[in-house]
Amino acid sequence: MQKKFIIAIIFNLLLINNSFAVTGNGEIKLSQNVISGYMQYLNMNSIHNKSYGAEVAKGNPNFFAVSKSGRQYGYSYCPRGQSCVFNPTLALQNCRKYANERCYIFDRKRTIVWGNKNYKISRKATNSEIRDILDELGFTGTKKSSTSNSSTTETKSKITKKKKVENNDIVKQIKELNDMFKSGVITKEEFDKAKKKILEQ
Repeated sequence: MQKKFIIAIIFNLLLINNSFAVTGNGEIKLSQNVISGYMQYLNMNSIHNKSYGAEVAKGNPNFFAVSKSGRQYGYSYCPRGQSCVFNPTLALQNCRKYANERCYIFDRKRTIVWGNKNYKISRKATNSEIRDILDELGFTGTKKSSTSNSSTTETKSKITKKKKVENNDIVKQIKELNDMFKSGVITKEEFDKAKKKILEQ
């Protein structure tokens, strides 16, 4: 009995190691077809799964595989109420049926593992939020550069500060000019001319 138990543990460890060995790496752009398939896979035990119907809501996501080009996919799930072997083979086989290239594991149990990301997708995540996550992680080819964003923000901040300083100077100059006019140092005509000059700067 103890011997069988040890063999079972070794077998499970080999399966887990195998799942890590077939994990994808490097840059990849997922096609719209793959993104839709990924959302369906995630929605199996999502709180938003009603829109996908009963056949999808009957299981828990297990593995999601993607072809090297990002154009094909395959997944496996564990039907609700059943005990399943945690093995990536079925997801990889389903992917290879339609792909003329190698397939790799992209997700394990709602966690993106491609490129060692280990990003867990919440069951509460909507399709829109899932797409945003894929964008942010660089899987859709539309990731916004954080460097350019910070640079733009910094530039905007500098421009705003500069305008504030300039506006403060203008207000100060006009106030001083107004005081001079009220005290009779300059005439109305001189005041208007000087004011116009300040505003045109």
